[in-house]
Amino acid sequence: MNEMQAVAPEVKKNVLFIRILLALLLLCFAFFYYQSRPEDLIKILIYSGILLGSFIPFIFLSEEKCETVRFQNIVFMVDLGFLLSGLFLFNHFATTFLITIFLTLFISALSQSIGRSILVSFFVIGIYVYMIYYKSDNFNYLDPFLLLSCALLMVVAIHAGYLAYRTVQEEKEIIDLARKANMLTEKVREGDQLALNYAATLKNILDSLPLGAIAVSTNNAIIFANAKVGRILDIHPKNLSNLHLLANNSPLGDLALTMGNSIKNRFELKKEYLMMNSNGQMKRFRLDSTPGVGPGGSVWGTLFLLQEAQTISESETDES
Repeated sequence: MNEMQAVAPEVKKNVLFIRILLALLLLCFAFFYYQSRPEDLIKILIYSGILLGSFIPFIFLSEEKCETVRFQNIVFMVDLGFLLSGLFLFNHFATTFLITIFLTLFISALSQSIGRSILVSFFVIGIYVYMIYYKSDNFNYLDPFLLLSCALLMVVAIHAGYLAYRTVQEEKEIIDLARKANMLTEKVREGDQLALNYAATLKNILDSLPLGAIAVSTNNAIIFANAKVGRILDIHPKNLSNLHLLANNSPLGDLALTMGNSIKNRFELKKEYLMMNSNGQMKRFRLDSTPGVGPGGSVWGTLFLLQEAQTISESETDES
């Protein structure tokens, strides 16, 4: 029963299992009818051939096609047609049995569960047997048509219950998907707001540093440069914003190459000294780097710290 309750991957197998049970019962009706009416063999063979031929499309249908509720509705209506036409052809189109069949369909659909549908079938079978017993003066518990009718009521209950279950399950899946999408949207919105707050805080901290600070993203785009960088390199910080670190016209020059190599080779700069031309004068600068980690532990890029080393003696003192 747990396998019958599986949702998507087992739908095709479940539908085929139910149809096979239904087809076997209808063929049993045809067999017992043939024993009493052998002259109707052609009619029985035609009906049996069409019934068995209805299984051929399942060979070519994919699992995804069988999962749709629309397809299962079509299968259910076809099976109901085979059921009613078989009962009519095999002289079992009795009012009592038809009433119990439609009662089974209705209650099983309301149950929306295969387990409850089986319980419904027991209840309806009990009513059907009582009605037959009440109307019959010579009741036979081993009448093959009675046994087949009871089994058929159970299969009809399972068929209707499984269709109702799949319909409700699909609606639940759609609702659950919409709920998850809303939750994801909220998390993204909260994450964006958190990132904006973090960026604003980071900007304030970097602006207050006595050192030059350049924030570079993981794709080598300069996110931010504080005012100290502008004073050290005589470059307006806004001219560096959103500029690719290794662009041909980068105003950072050799400094950009050093920073780019650090990101490319994934090593941190510790007391890296380099000579640069600033305002027509060669100056010595110290460069350090550290990974930039945002809220939640995500790495947004690399933070470079830049300061001017006026003399070699001063830089050596720093190194010591």
